[in-house]
Amino acid sequence: MTAAHAFEYEVPPHAGPPPEAVEAAEEGNVVYLTRQGQRVAAMGPPTSLDPQGLEKIGQYLQTVAGNPNRTPALRTWAREQLAQLDEIMEQVINEEDAEACDDALASMRAGESTQPWSAVKRELDL
Repeated sequence: MTAAHAFEYEVPPHAGPPPEAVEAAEEGNVVYLTRQGQRVAAMGPPTSLDPQGLEKIGQYLQTVAGNPNRTPALRTWAREQLAQLDEIMEQVINEEDAEACDDALASMRAGESTQPWSAVKRELDL
């Protein structure tokens, strides 16, 4: 990833990300939004959420997770990271949706509430 740092922000139910989270993402940082300590979303510069880059990371983690020469703790860590990566991959936005992303970012900056990804998927029967 190209991000300088990763940040986590706790987001209450029915609230959008805090402005400082959006600003951190604009500055090139990966930002995780959490609810009750669980990561529910990730934001970052487009290059850090690039599907091909994330795919390469996934391939590496699969190699580590399946390598019997690695320690059990490292293999477990790699499997955990793969699970988180799968969640992030579901949230990666296609470049064709850039206009929708701009609208969503403007909405978040304006302090409007956002809808959880799980609710969007239910609404679209995904």
